[in-house]
Amino acid sequence: MGTYTVTVSVEGYDTKTTSVSVTEEKTYSVNVPLSKTPPPTPDFVKANALVYEGPAAFEWMDPHVSYYQYDYWILWHSVEMLLWYDGSKTTEIIPWLAESYKELSTTQYEFKLRKGIKFQDGTPFNAMAVWFSMNRLLIMDGTSGTGVHGSQAAWIIQQMLDTSLSATFSGDQPYDAAWVRAVLAQNFVEIVDDYTVRINILNPTTQFPFLMAGPWAAIVSPTSVIAKDYEYHGWGTWDGNYTAYFEHMAGVGDTYFNLPTNGWKMGTGPYYVESVDATTYRIVLKANPTYWGGPTNTEHPIGKPKITTIEMLYQPSLATRLLDLQAGKVTAIGVSPLDIYQVVDRDTWLNEGKLESIIPYVNVYGVFPQFVTTWFNFCTNVTTPTGELRKFQPIADWRFRMAIASAVNMTDMNIYVNNRLGIVAENLIPPGTAPEGAYIPDVKRPWTYNLTRAEELLVDAWEHPLTEFTYYNGTPIPPGIVDNSFSEDNPQTIEMYVPAGATNYERVLTTIAENLNRISIRRHLGLTFMVVPVPGGQQYTLASMHRIYMYWGGWVADYNHVNNWLGPMLLSTGTYFSWNLWNVTSLDTLFHEAVEADAAGDVTRLLEINREMNRICDDMALYLWLWHPALYFVRSAWLKGWYVNTVHGVDIWSAMYYETP
Repeated sequence: MGTYTVTVSVEGYDTKTTSVSVTEEKTYSVNVPLSKTPPPTPDFVKANALVYEGPAAFEWMDPHVSYYQYDYWILWHSVEMLLWYDGSKTTEIIPWLAESYKELSTTQYEFKLRKGIKFQDGTPFNAMAVWFSMNRLLIMDGTSGTGVHGSQAAWIIQQMLDTSLSATFSGDQPYDAAWVRAVLAQNFVEIVDDYTVRINILNPTTQFPFLMAGPWAAIVSPTSVIAKDYEYHGWGTWDGNYTAYFEHMAGVGDTYFNLPTNGWKMGTGPYYVESVDATTYRIVLKANPTYWGGPTNTEHPIGKPKITTIEMLYQPSLATRLLDLQAGKVTAIGVSPLDIYQVVDRDTWLNEGKLESIIPYVNVYGVFPQFVTTWFNFCTNVTTPTGELRKFQPIADWRFRMAIASAVNMTDMNIYVNNRLGIVAENLIPPGTAPEGAYIPDVKRPWTYNLTRAEELLVDAWEHPLTEFTYYNGTPIPPGIVDNSFSEDNPQTIEMYVPAGATNYERVLTTIAENLNRISIRRHLGLTFMVVPVPGGQQYTLASMHRIYMYWGGWVADYNHVNNWLGPMLLSTGTYFSWNLWNVTSLDTLFHEAVEADAAGDVTRLLEINREMNRICDDMALYLWLWHPALYFVRSAWLKGWYVNTVHGVDIWSAMYYETP
C-alpha cells in the first residue's frame, strides 16, 4: 500500500496528474477534472487574414461586366449598391447606400442618399456617382471582356427600360453617338440634388428592389473608373465631358477592372482590391480604413471590418486544400460533394441528415437550399481561335446531344457522386422558384440512361452525317464549310470542359466519355470524347468566345423569379444561349410573352409559358441537366460571427472575426 501518482492523458485535453492513497486492495475512483488544451493559433489568425482556397478562379472583375458567381464573392466585399439584402434574409431588401427610398409611381422611385460616405479613393459618394454608375452599366450594354454583347448582367436593369437599346433583348446595337444619346435620354437616374435621385423606368415590375440589389448595380467612383478606362485604352486625358466618356465605352466590356493587377479603390465597400495575379489567380483584398460602417439596423452590422486581409487562392488539389486547412494555413476551403466525406462523418449525414465535421477545430455549416440548377452546356457554331467555324460541329446534331445525355445515370450520380447533396434536375427551374407553381418536376427530360440508345444514335450520325446547318442568326451555312463526317480514317475529338477541382462534375463527364469511347472503339467510329479540366473562369471565357463544344455551367438566381431563369438560359440573346449560340425563335417569342404576362400580373399565363419553354428545351436536349445542389461551407472554428445569405452563395466575411474556439 502507499501513495501512487496517476497521470490522465486524453487527446484534446490537458494532461493531469494527481495522487491516490491506497490503504487496501480494492477499486478506487479518482475524480480528475479535465480542461481542453488550447489549439495552436493558426497562421491566418496571427496575420488576421481570412484565407480561402478553392478550385475556381475569377473571370471578369469589373462589376458592370461580370456575371459569374466567383467574381461576385469578391464584389460583395468591395462594392456596394443603393439597396442590399439584410444579412441572411433572402427576400428582405433594405436601403444600403441609400438612406431611404419610396415609390412615387409604378414607374418612378425616389432615393435619399446617405451623406458623408467616400469611395476608397477618397471621392465623395453622391447623386452624380449614382448617375454615372447606372449609365455606365447601360452604355456598356452587358458586354464581356471578350467583346461578346448581351451576355452579362446589364439585362437585369435594361428590362425596366427601352429594351430596343439592349443587346440582350434586341440583338447587336450600333454603339454610335446617336445610340449613346438615346440611352442617356431614358433619364434612368434623374438628379434632384446632391443627395436625392429619382429612378425612372418604362416597364413596371414588382421585382424592382431585387433588380437594384446585385453587383451589376454597383455604385463606383467616377474618378477612379474614368481615369483607369482612359489609361487602359490609351484615350488620352479625359476633358470632363461624361458624354464623350460614354461614347468611348459604348459596347466596350474590355476594361482595366476585369483584371486589376494593381488593384482598385473604386468601391465604397469594407474591402478594396489590393492585387490580382493573372498567373496564379491569387486575389488580395485589404480592409478599407475609411469604411463608413454600413447600416446599423441590419441583422449582422459590419462596422469597421475586423479581419484586415482576405486572400482568395486558386488550388485545384483537394489534398492540398485539406492539408492546408488542417495545418492552419487557410481559414476556408471549397469541397465538392464527391469529396464531402473527407470532411464530414458519412453515417451522420446518411442517417441523420447532419454535416458533422471529422476535422478538429473545423466547422461544416449546412446544408442550405439554394436557387441553383447545374448542367452541361451544349454549344453550336463553335469556332477556331482565329474565329472561323470549326469544320466538325457535332453538338449541332440532336443525335450527339441525346447520345451524350443517354450515357450517364444521373440518379446514381446524385446518390454516389453528389452524395445526395441535391436533387436531380428534370428541367431548368429549381424548387421554390416564384411565383408558386413555377417549379415543374413533371416536365421530364426525354432521355434516360440507355447505352444501347446512345450507340444507335452515334451509329446513325456516323452513317448519315448532318448536312444542314445554320449560323447563329438563323441563315443557312453554305455547303463545304461544315463537315460532320467521321471515321477511323477521319477521326474526330469532342472535348468536354469542366472546372478543375470540381471532382463531382468531372466524374460525370468521365463516365460519359468512358461509355461513349467504348462504343466508338467497338463500332470503329473514330470518335474520341475527352474531358478537359481548366480553371473555372477560363471555361466561361472560352465559352463566351464560342471555342468549345461542351462545358459545365450553372445558374444562381439573381433574384427569385421565374423570368430570371427563362431569359438568361432560353432567350437567344441571354447569357448562356449567346455563349452557346442557340437561336430558337419559338423560345424567343414565348419569353417576350412571359415578360408581358408578368407586367400584366397574369400569373396563369406566365406559368403556362414557363411549362412550354421548358418542354421545348428538353425535347431539343439543349442542356444536359445535372441537379439542384445544396449549399454547405467548410470553415475554421476560429472564425466567429458566421452566417450566409443563400442568394449570394457565399458567406459575407466583412462582419466576422477570429476567436479561440
